[in-house]
Amino acid sequence: MDFVKALLDKKLLLIGNFMLTSGKVSPYYLDLRKLPNHPDIFSFVVSSAVDIVKGINFDMILGVVTGGVPFASFIACKLNKPMGYIRAEKKGHGTERLLEADVDGKKVIVVDDVATTGGSILKAVEEVRKAGGKVEHALVIVDREEGAFEKLESVGIRLLSVYKVSEILNSLIKSNLVAENEKKLISDYMVKNIGKS
Repeated sequence: MDFVKALLDKKLLLIGNFMLTSGKVSPYYLDLRKLPNHPDIFSFVVSSAVDIVKGINFDMILGVVTGGVPFASFIACKLNKPMGYIRAEKKGHGTERLLEADVDGKKVIVVDDVATTGGSILKAVEEVRKAGGKVEHALVIVDREEGAFEKLESVGIRLLSVYKVSEILNSLIKSNLVAENEKKLISDYMVKNIGKS
């Protein structure tokens, strides 16, 4: 499967000017929350993710709301592992928990769709650890290579990814799928941001 072409065709990779959760402005946006709307691509990505984590000794998968939840669900199902999730913030009703999982004494893999700086994953890891769980690995579909790997490594977490954004963007730049001016914007962004943590 030509993943980059599929991302563009399904409008899961957008070219333009986008504000990211991290506060950075980017000339591209990976809208992977819509990936489950495309079962052929989604299944391919989930299978790839399963191949990455199946050799790791762990008890549970935890999805980061919202982007990580569908991936975590399908990966957990394929591996016959329990799955939970973590909210971005406490709800003002019910149990008012951030963490919707019993992680005490369990080895947990945290799953999100994309990692930029690693902030969302780090918050999830901290909550799991506070609740008595152990986290050594996190998995994302795409690592934007803008500091998440290093940030997580500094707290003992190995960040795994199905794709590195440099692979996707280099493929895009070499293709005829986008205009030359867009290639230049992406290339300039890569030089300034990717791998510069």
